Amino acid sequence: MEPTLSLDLDRVRALVNSDPEFTLQARHLDAAIRVVIGTAQTFRLVLSGGKLTEIDPTVTPFDSYDIQLAGSQEQWTALLAATPNPFYQDFYPAMLHHGFRIEGNMEMIMAYYPAIRRLGDLFRAVANDGVSA
Repeated sequence: MEPTLSLDLDRVRALVNSDPEFTLQARHLDAAIRVVIGTAQTFRLVLSGGKLTEIDPTVTPFDSYDIQLAGSQEQWTALLAATPNPFYQDFYPAMLHHGFRIEGNMEMIMAYYPAIRRLGDLFRAVANDGVSA
């Protein structure tokens, strides 16, 4: 049985707020981003001016979001592998080819896609302790 993927949210916070590339790409982003990792973990990141100000580890279906990144445990495991397989290096190709979901305010998603993509790199670094983003 494959181990369940779960991200260390304290490490996510530290990496996101200290990453110069994310800070640059998200510099005007005010958004709530809900992350759904199968049934294993769901959390919501709240960004203000591109800074991660809150992580809510107990998200309910009633909590609002601007952007949702959602997939099965298997999809997230493939996305966050230290060396991802083709079409799992990024959320968008995973959506096109593997059924991963990027949902919400599409104008915001497109405007801030470089920041969202960088968020995936930072998640990968957390999932593979010691792999640089």
